[in-house]
Formats: sequence, structure tokens, C-alpha cells
Amino acid sequence: MLKLSLSESSELFRASLREWLAKNPPPQSSNDTSLETFERVGRAWQRSLASGGWLGTHWPKEYGGRGLSLVEEAIVQEELVRLDAPQVLGLFGLTMVGPVLISHGSDAQKSRFLARILSGDDIWCQGFSEPGAGSDLAAVRARAIPVEGGYSLTGQKIWTSFAHVADWCFVLCRTSEGLRKHEGLSYLLVDMKSKGITTRPLQQISGDKEFNEVFFDDVFVPAENLVGNEGDGWKIAISTLMFERVVLTFARQLQSETALRELLSRVSDKTPEATKADLARCVVDACSTRALAYSHLMAYANGASPGPEGSLDKLLWSESFQRLCKMALSFDGAAMALGEHDENVGADVHRYLYSRGRTIAAGTSEIQRGIIAERVLGLPRLKYTLA
Repeated sequence: MLKLSLSESSELFRASLREWLAKNPPPQSSNDTSLETFERVGRAWQRSLASGGWLGTHWPKEYGGRGLSLVEEAIVQEELVRLDAPQVLGLFGLTMVGPVLISHGSDAQKSRFLARILSGDDIWCQGFSEPGAGSDLAAVRARAIPVEGGYSLTGQKIWTSFAHVADWCFVLCRTSEGLRKHEGLSYLLVDMKSKGITTRPLQQISGDKEFNEVFFDDVFVPAENLVGNEGDGWKIAISTLMFERVVLTFARQLQSETALRELLSRVSDKTPEATKADLARCVVDACSTRALAYSHLMAYANGASPGPEGSLDKLLWSESFQRLCKMALSFDGAAMALGEHDENVGADVHRYLYSRGRTIAAGTSEIQRGIIAERVLGLPRLKYTLA
């Protein structure tokens, strides 16, 4: 049985980080929610953290990390959330591209990109989903045709977070046809300043515009920007998603705990007992989800590689987050029914609308349940028959 307690060295790491944060406090939250402010503050805060050596702590030392484990990476996330620090802008690079390049990239790619990912000088976006290939990622149709010196990339990606501010995009595309859908896929690193790229922001139900459509029209990609070999794309894409469901999901779980603490602070004598019971279940959900995530992180620290168990973390977090955000609206409704003003209404509505997409991003809940059933529990694949 895995012991869920941190080692002495991990606790010393936390103490050192707290001391650094006391001397280098994060920027204070602002009412300015513009994209320009988000980009400026996020880049500056990432640069500050990188200068202190607090990003990519689980990366090998030769690539700018500390050679520690994902447990220390989780501790960093915990301490940043504790101080309500702003999100670093290069989260995708830190949690997905960097680990993938360390595992699968060439020496030249590691030398060129890793240091700039840590510092935030290069911001990355994820070119995976397409209008006809979301949950069924193997169905991507974006095509890279070999040309002299590299590839000519044509196709469309959608739901591409922060593509309008990104410097680079990691793109899953088709370089050949195989007998099965996942064959013939390759993984390219694409400069977003390349000729032939068009980015169109998509306004979400929450009013935000962090998602984008990205169109590639005969975009030249140098051969040295192919990660691994042609046809390795599916294997590397799965590796990318495994990393996403480990660190990124853990960070989002901590952020949802912040929302939970805010909601608990609003409990009063007027709060119905049934609502208090629902909140107690939310607390249990948060504690059990974090404990599960930590058990996985400790297994990785002991030598295991991220695997399908990450789908458990993502599924439990995203669904419990939606329930929590819906409950916050009931608090607002009760206050308004009593003729009371609740200053939290705007933020609660925004968070609720945002939460609707969390059971879709990084793989829908249905996809996660399928992964858990087949690859964690060992159940047979469900076969459909037409009546």
C-alpha cells in the first residue's frame, strides 16, 4: 500500500519555495481581464519563477530542471494556488511539450526549445483536435506532404487554446495512410509565424476567447521539426495526453479547491442543512481526488511512467468541478430570493459556464470512462451491433 506522506526532502523543498515566494510574491489579481494583460502578467510571472528554478523541477538538470520528481512539481502548484498566483502563460509547454521533447525529441530540438519553454520566451499551443476529430483523435486529416527540406502542412485545427498568443504549435498530422487510422500520423513542431497560418478566436459561452480555429495552408515545416520518425505521431500524442492528465489536471484540481474554499466561506446560519450536506460531499470529492492524484505522482516518483490511470484524475476532477460550480449558483439564487445582494454572482456564473467545457477538454468523460474500463480495469471493449 502506498504511503501518502511526503518525504523530508520534499517538505524541505516546500519550505524553500515558501521562503522564495515570501521574497518574490506573485502579482496581485486585477479586475483587468483583457488578453493583453493576461499575456503580459503571465509571461512576466513565468520568467520570475524560472529565474528561481521553480519551473520544470522534474526535468533533468541538463535541460534546466532540478532532476526531482512530479511530487515536487505538485508542491509548486500547491504553493502557487495557496497564494492565488496568476497562471503562467506557458503551461502547455511546461506540462506537455517539454516532457515530450525530453522523452522523444532530438538533441537539437532539446537544445533549441527546452530553455525557452521554461523561461516563457516560447509559448506553445496544441494542434490536435479537428472539426471531425475531437474525441476520435486518430481521425485527424491535416496532412503534411514531404517537400524539399521538410513538409508542406495543410489542414484545420480547432479548440486550440491560446493559439492567438502562441509562438509555436505542436501538430498531430497525417504523413501517410495506414491500414488503421492511428497509423501514418506524425508529430510536427510548427512556428506560428510561418506563412500560410490563419488564426480565428472563438467566443465561448462564458464570453472568453481563449479557444481558436487554426488554418494551415501549405505551411512549410523544416524536416528538423519532426519529432521522432514519420509514423510515430500516435505514440507521441498519447504520451502528450498522459503528461497533460498528470500535472495539468493536478493544477486545475487545486484551482477548483480554491473555488470550494470561497464557497465554504459563504456558509451561514441561513444555509439549509441539505446544502451543507452537498458541500460536505464536495469536500470529500476534493480530498479524495487530490489523494488519488498524489498516489499516482508518488508512483511516478518511484519509477513508474504516466499511464491510463491519469484518466481517473481527469474524470473525477472535471465532473466534481462542474457539480461545485452548479452549487455556487444555488447560493446566489438563495441570496437573491431573500432580497440580498451577492457580489459573487458574476464570478460564479462565469465559472459555471467555463466548467461546462472541462468534461470535454483533454478527452470527454465518455472517452475517459472507456480508457478506465479497458486499460485500467481490463474490461473487454464494448462492441455495438445494429438492431
